Amino acid sequence: MTVSQNPTLLARWPILAAFVFLGLSLILFGRNLDFYLYAHPDEPNKAVQITKNEYNFHHPMLMIRTARIVADFSGKAADFTFVMLAGRWASVIYASMAVFLFVLINGRLHGPLVAVATGIFLISNPHLFDLAHYFKEDPCLLFGVALALFAMLLYSEKPRALEAGFVGVACAVALSAKYSAGIVLPFAVYLLVAYSQNKPRDLAVAVVCFCVGVFLINFPAFEALAKASGSLDREIDSLTGQSKISTRSVPHGVYSNIYWQSATPVLIGLLGVYAFDVFKRRFQLAPMERVMIFLPILYVAVLSFLPKTHHRYFLPVAVLLACLSAVGLKDILKIRHGFIVVVALILLSVAWQAPRLFAADRGFADDHRKELLAFIENDISGESKILQDKRVEVTKTDVRNLENRPIQPADTLESLREEGFTHIIVSSKHYGRLLLKSSKPTKGKEEEFELMKNFYERLFQEGKLLKEWDTGDNLYLAPPFRVYSIQSETKVAP
Repeated sequence: MTVSQNPTLLARWPILAAFVFLGLSLILFGRNLDFYLYAHPDEPNKAVQITKNEYNFHHPMLMIRTARIVADFSGKAADFTFVMLAGRWASVIYASMAVFLFVLINGRLHGPLVAVATGIFLISNPHLFDLAHYFKEDPCLLFGVALALFAMLLYSEKPRALEAGFVGVACAVALSAKYSAGIVLPFAVYLLVAYSQNKPRDLAVAVVCFCVGVFLINFPAFEALAKASGSLDREIDSLTGQSKISTRSVPHGVYSNIYWQSATPVLIGLLGVYAFDVFKRRFQLAPMERVMIFLPILYVAVLSFLPKTHHRYFLPVAVLLACLSAVGLKDILKIRHGFIVVVALILLSVAWQAPRLFAADRGFADDHRKELLAFIENDISGESKILQDKRVEVTKTDVRNLENRPIQPADTLESLREEGFTHIIVSSKHYGRLLLKSSKPTKGKEEEFELMKNFYERLFQEGKLLKEWDTGDNLYLAPPFRVYSIQSETKVAP
């Protein structure tokens, strides 16, 4: 009897595939986690919260508490280096579990071939590979979204009170990973209403389990409610651009380019095939399939209306779209020699991603800050006074007379010289936002915006560029730097 003739074996294939890709993800994402501890500006702060047992509550508590449990269990909660590695391994595990769940979801919905394709597309995604390495909430968020979708799928198969409770707990986990996961809540309610045979009971069970889950995971935040509330306001101000001098017009199309950086022509084409099939079916879809389609659409629509942008915000969308691309293979399978074409498409997609993956992996061995410190040591006089601008983030400030403070709107080249500064180190990760054509001043900060913009324009015209590093394979380990001399005898560059 063949696999296709054995329904029991066929049903087990997605589970087997999910476990295989869980193992592969752990191996792949777990590479090179011992990179520079201060490479990412947000990682050290999380480790300090654990070592000092003082939380800032800028994000929900799932990621921090996970690393804290590991550190406490190991008896090394005061060891900064160990906590950092524990946090990075937590990200690896959450990202790998997300791959496991998405493979399982697509397998249960669309069969073993789609399950295998989903796993291949996800573990070969350079966006996911990169973000799985950092002690950050994004892999945790991805896991939360995957868990919520898996709980919805189970409820759609067996709409009982137990499964409704699981939906509530899974949504609590998602929201406790990152506030943006709140976007799954209306979809969970939709699933419960669509499938429930006892709506009041199932909704009540889900809500109670959700509230209990949020409380238990985020208990330290409820103990310090005023501080946690203030941190939430801070995050909202940051996302809406109110705390910044410059902002971006909305809606914007920043994430279309980010999608291209994480996808392949094969994935984009398969997504088009799947979209055509959906239109051909006139959107006659099961509720769970609708959730899988409209969740990434709503997510990216919300992102496009946020002035603050970052490639990591797009991770859930990139993964969900890759899952939908895998579903597009079902239609390819129907054509003549369909299986051969499907295999060829999967291999082409992997071949496209392979150089990106190698570059991402290589990037964790690069270190522009180490090179910058060597340049300061060897090529700049010891009597010099150097200003380190925002986003440079060199930590060994005792190597030279290096002051770490951002350029302020009131600063000019003349005022900095009066303070004794002879050199400035800047990063386009900061000033680039001011000089973008799409950037505009935040309301009420027009004067500050112009002053800052004029400062950098003058620096680039009148300062002497001594050394420049372009962006390397890894934006955090190899960011773009420029070292300028602003000594009064410096002549205007031709």
